[in-house]
Amino acid sequence: MGTKRSVSVVIPSFDGKALLEKYLPSLVETLKNSQLITRYEIIVVDDASTDDTDAFLAENYPEVIYLKNTENMGFSKTSNRGLRQAQCELVLFLNNDMVLNHDFFEKTIPHFDQEDTFGVFSEIRDSLGEKKLEGQKTPKYKRHKIHYEDNRETKGPFTFYICGGNALVSHEKMLELQGFNEIFSPFYFEDFDVSLRAWRKGWKCYYTEETFCKHCHSQTINSKFSKEYVQGIFLRNRFIFNDLHTSSNECLRLRAQAFLKIILYTIIPTKSHRVVKQASIAYVKMLKQIRENKEMLYSDLLPLKSVNEHFE
Repeated sequence: MGTKRSVSVVIPSFDGKALLEKYLPSLVETLKNSQLITRYEIIVVDDASTDDTDAFLAENYPEVIYLKNTENMGFSKTSNRGLRQAQCELVLFLNNDMVLNHDFFEKTIPHFDQEDTFGVFSEIRDSLGEKKLEGQKTPKYKRHKIHYEDNRETKGPFTFYICGGNALVSHEKMLELQGFNEIFSPFYFEDFDVSLRAWRKGWKCYYTEETFCKHCHSQTINSKFSKEYVQGIFLRNRFIFNDLHTSSNECLRLRAQAFLKIILYTIIPTKSHRVVKQASIAYVKMLKQIRENKEMLYSDLLPLKSVNEHFE
């Protein structure tokens, strides 16, 4: 059945009072009823909300550990604050609009009986629990860049990365990786990056469709920020992600592409080109920071080819 473990649930939340009110009862029930959990704690990290989340939790869930950012910091910094507060063996990073199936922990915790397990995530379904929204990720390389495929049919036990919406990880290993890389702030690529760093450290990431969680709300990043801003952050972070994980020759090619896009899209300034140009400029401006970040977090990792062996 698996060794019993203690679990810290870290919930990043921004103006999420209504979602917490609706979905926290289910989480508490699932934690209480799990036969594989020795003890648990719930940590809500409030990313500078203005909707009285603090008053709601104090009145209805005084046992919940509540932390509030003084300014909006985004996913990685907010999640890392919860990670540093956590006291249990395993940490579950959970979106505030996710509902775990009743057997979630029974199907995920046993993976940690293997010493080299970094983490595991389950299938993500729609609010009715019927349609599959997220599944196993497998590697795909295109034009010298790292991509992934979202497989609808499970191929083996591993996943290229663990989705941050329901990521159950080893607390000790996550701390050794120094948590999510905050260079990706405010959002995108943090979960992909930390999973790939785990693989390159010699640890394993698992996926299971034996259980699932439901994504129960339609609110997304796109509802908080303009489409152009979101796309720009995504493109910038894709540059950063590939720079951090690819070889020196591939990095030179990546940087050359960024400079070429800046020049070309200055000459041809269409609306769609403007976003790509701005993202390329933002990436180029961060090259010194990226180099320092790479030396600090990526210098002792295994080459990327060591990860591919598990998916061949």
